[in-house]
Amino acid sequence: MKYWIIHKEDALSLEVQKHLLQKIKLNLDENDPDLVIVIGGDGTFISAVHQYPHAIFFGIHTGHLGFFSNYTLNDVEELIKNVNHQTYQIEEIDVLECNLKTKEESLQVFALNELTILTPPKTLILDVEIDGKRLETFRGTGLCISTPYGSTAYNKSLHGAVLDPSLKAFQITEIAGINSNQYRTLSSPLLLSKERLVILKTKRPEEVFVTVDHLSYSLKDFESVQIHLKEGKIRLAHCKENSYIERIRRTFLME
Repeated sequence: MKYWIIHKEDALSLEVQKHLLQKIKLNLDENDPDLVIVIGGDGTFISAVHQYPHAIFFGIHTGHLGFFSNYTLNDVEELIKNVNHQTYQIEEIDVLECNLKTKEESLQVFALNELTILTPPKTLILDVEIDGKRLETFRGTGLCISTPYGSTAYNKSLHGAVLDPSLKAFQITEIAGINSNQYRTLSSPLLLSKERLVILKTKRPEEVFVTVDHLSYSLKDFESVQIHLKEGKIRLAHCKENSYIERIRRTFLME
């Protein structure tokens, strides 16, 4: 087994990294690690997942948010023991698999939290299809499509639902949708099961701005994006049961 450490550049995270390097007995491998230890917050964790999507991730929370971190600073010695003796448990996390199409190319990406599509200088117009059937023509600032774990991120600030991952679903939430006598949209978050395939299409190729977690793309001549939920693509290690409800309390409700 090989491992690598990704960390924030603050003093506390660097101190934890130094301690781990002294105690962990596995070989370091930056190019193809089996295990990745992430020291920081959710931003650091998401960046690491996109860099090493096939690894098993250990998250130590030293940042502002630690929704994905299953180890605290008090658990560092337990993490070292788990890594050295391979005594950890694995939780499999669902992601969005997305196929972005422009007039010239196709781009395959995945999102741990969410994908958003916007046209900031003007109104975005998209046909929304689910399983090949037209739902609506959306008009507004944009759309946010989020995973269960991502439901507590940008989606939550848009007043989308906080979604229990055991439901195996994802959701579409509007970003400043336009509703009038002329335009009609659902105007509420739409929860969809993992079996659903969502396709968002433009009326004609145009430039859009797409975010995929922390990544962003400016796509000229954008035509469509296909989105579905992929089960268990990301593997998250933990030493003890850390329920989704406890994570919500820890992140949003504890003073």
